[in-house]
Amino acid sequence: MNREERYLNDAKAFFAEQKFSSAGIYARKVIRRNPQQVDALTILGQLALSSNDHKEAHRLFSIVISLAPEETQALSGLLAVAERREDFFSAYRYLVILVKLQPGNNGNRFKLGITASKIGLMDEAEVAFQACIANGVEEPAALLNLGHVYKAKGDTVKAAELYHSYIEAGEQHQAVGYWSLADLKNYSFSESDAELLQSHLESEQYSNANRSLFLFAYSRVLEQRGDYEHSFAVIKEANSLMQELRPFKAGPFKQIIDSLLGCKPVKINQHQLQENSQTPIFIVGMPRSGTTLTEQILASHSQVEATDELPYIERLALELDMSGGYAKWLTNLSEEKAKRLRGQYLDQVSKYFESEPEYFIDKNPNNFLHIGLIKALFPNAKIINVIRDANDNAMGVFKQHFSRGHDYSYSLDNIVTYWQSYLELMKHWSGIYSQEIYHLSFERLVQSPDEEIAELLSYCGLGFEEQCLTFYQSKRTVLTPSASQVRQPMNPKAIGQSQKYQPFMGGSHRQLVGIADKVRAEFLT
Repeated sequence: MNREERYLNDAKAFFAEQKFSSAGIYARKVIRRNPQQVDALTILGQLALSSNDHKEAHRLFSIVISLAPEETQALSGLLAVAERREDFFSAYRYLVILVKLQPGNNGNRFKLGITASKIGLMDEAEVAFQACIANGVEEPAALLNLGHVYKAKGDTVKAAELYHSYIEAGEQHQAVGYWSLADLKNYSFSESDAELLQSHLESEQYSNANRSLFLFAYSRVLEQRGDYEHSFAVIKEANSLMQELRPFKAGPFKQIIDSLLGCKPVKINQHQLQENSQTPIFIVGMPRSGTTLTEQILASHSQVEATDELPYIERLALELDMSGGYAKWLTNLSEEKAKRLRGQYLDQVSKYFESEPEYFIDKNPNNFLHIGLIKALFPNAKIINVIRDANDNAMGVFKQHFSRGHDYSYSLDNIVTYWQSYLELMKHWSGIYSQEIYHLSFERLVQSPDEEIAELLSYCGLGFEEQCLTFYQSKRTVLTPSASQVRQPMNPKAIGQSQKYQPFMGGSHRQLVGIADKVRAEFLT
């Protein structure tokens, strides 16, 4: 055995004993003698990963794959790096390879289903979850996630069947299963559903988080019965439990708003940034305001491609904030910096398309915070601010359990605060960008779709196409809670949905009426 082999054996032994410092010393001794020694590179990659040095881990594992393309440990390492970076497209590619190399590893197959669903590849996700169920691996979770796939594809009947199967798989699945049924929006709860929900609410075995989900689901049962007073009381209790678990950080949020209100972003010449002919369409507003409906209409146009509720603008804003302050950067953004951030964003978005579309949609309601950054990076961007009656919207938000974010949604007082900040900031952006932002009334869209859709397309620079009026026939997947609703023709019944709850909303109702009046005067006259 030569010295290199002894060092490698020592590195492996120390790594197995979790003596990572020693393992690294001996692995590096191997690399000094043989820079292409795959096992030593893999150990160093795993050590970098364990210390959260993702850049170095990616570099080392990539070298291994260039030398040994089917090295599963390195592929698993690259997968871990991609998952931590939330780079789901790269994670998907690595999982496809790993599943092919290790067909018996159903854990990776389940991960493949989850990752494929996150990037909108619902057919691939469906196949992966079905294989997991057939093999009896991760079965309850596969049932739940396959239900989510069918929900996104518009098959709510199959989704409901799978959610029921998930519920039947064990007591620990009850809360998520029943909320998933409620979140289908068009699911009608049976009497047996209602009785089981009541029995769970009377039980003391569930955590507050699970109890909250039961309450959100049971409020739908009561709403379907027309018992709005009791439904509101149940919604209020559900939100109260969630508010304890996920309190709204009102102070930091106000600081963000105040800093942006005092900021006039730099305007950069379009010609110095333009590197292609793409036009991004950003759809912003409050959640549950009609942003998904607007996306579905525009995505029905032959020149437009949709993506998802993308986090990329938010991440760029965070990058700027962490390197000197977000508002400060917006007022002093150089053309060079703007060009780099623009390229970074477009590179991430490009993974959604096989070829470069003329128009693409980024539908993230929270991007109303970042209109200054959007217009600095994309002076040609189309920005659509979807506005719904403040009371209807507030109750839509209050009745919705959000799996992440939107911590303000668990209190009507906090919803009012958030609405006021949203209104104030949109007035600020409109003062700077004037006619460049299109304010779309949800109510007008529903009541006069032909006229409103034609005007919307005109603002975007798109010619009229008939299929935009029949958007509900589209087969594209929808990943938001509105998945079932946007597969139906527009219904005026969506207007005034909060009226039955207004007697129980107290002072929040009056405040929201005042906000709605200001919105109409500012944006919709």
